[in-house]
Amino acid sequence: MKTLDYADQQIGGKELAYIVSSMMIGVGVLTLPRLVATHTNVFDGWISIVSSGMFFLFFGWLLAKIVSAHPQKTFLEYTTTTFTKPVAYILAFILAMTFMLTCSLETRVITNVSKLYMFDQTPIEAISLVFLLVVIYGVSGSRIALLRLNLMFLPIVISIALLVQAFNIPLFEMENLRPSFTTSLTGYWQSAQETVFSFIGYVVILVYISLMKYPKLAPKMTVIGIGIPMILYIIIYTVTIGVFGQLATAEIIYPTIEVAKEIEAPGGFVERFESIFFTVWIMTVFNTASMSLDITLHLLQSMIKLKRNTWILILSPIIYLVAMSPDTAFQIQLVGKTIAIIGFFYGVIFPLFFLLITKIKRIKGAKQHA
Repeated sequence: MKTLDYADQQIGGKELAYIVSSMMIGVGVLTLPRLVATHTNVFDGWISIVSSGMFFLFFGWLLAKIVSAHPQKTFLEYTTTTFTKPVAYILAFILAMTFMLTCSLETRVITNVSKLYMFDQTPIEAISLVFLLVVIYGVSGSRIALLRLNLMFLPIVISIALLVQAFNIPLFEMENLRPSFTTSLTGYWQSAQETVFSFIGYVVILVYISLMKYPKLAPKMTVIGIGIPMILYIIIYTVTIGVFGQLATAEIIYPTIEVAKEIEAPGGFVERFESIFFTVWIMTVFNTASMSLDITLHLLQSMIKLKRNTWILILSPIIYLVAMSPDTAFQIQLVGKTIAIIGFFYGVIFPLFFLLITKIKRIKGAKQHA
């Protein structure tokens, strides 16, 4: 029967691609057009998005290639084999704290956006608490069931996002895209740096490839998982610039949602389309936050043998307090940049170190046998 295909505790290649995409398409895309437009002229930001996308596509493939060479092994196990045990514990702990910080950031940003567009009379503390309780409920059950939610939520989110862009075609002005290539190299570099947070989510493969039934599929599926958000980012950025222009986009806090507000359905069928769009977008933010918490729990459990529910009770108040700590938009943005920097280490520098140390060990081993 069909149900037996899903009775195991492993994921396939398709699930991994959806996991990577869902992790990347979170709150970052809501501000991505503004951050890119701030440093580039007219429509030149697409070059930074594509360049960053190709860069992370390569390193995503490389990281998946390295991790898939250690099938069924957890992050702590294969890092202990390659590095020393103390180094492996330090790497696992920092990674756990980074994903915990990601869960807090996702909670805070979705709270701010909810208050701005939907619940203007509700305290942010209450909105955050409700969202976090749903995330906690999600991670309290089966890990595999949580990951397979991506198969249901991601197609809906992408479909609605593309529908929003299509509805804005009548408002699209080609003049907003010209002239091209007027940005300095410094501008391209700065805008590329702003995209790191939106791309670095693929580091989830450090943990989730160990759950794969066929790990050899990981590199290919990771590339697909990164490619889907990259195409979506380019489409959203293009439509946003086409509708608002670069100068206006650089001043709008959440341009991706504002694009949805511009939609005027025939006959006034939908009065506030951005509410529908945002409600659907919560699905992918939930996936991102819940996977971040799940990875945090898994890594801490691998270091300190406590029950999963015990770790949930310990971490939940901490995540909530961290989410409520930033007082200004600048502080929230600083948290995002911190996550991006640490994520860049695990997504780009870590695989290079891993390859280097592996090669050194092989050379030493060959000399000893000679």
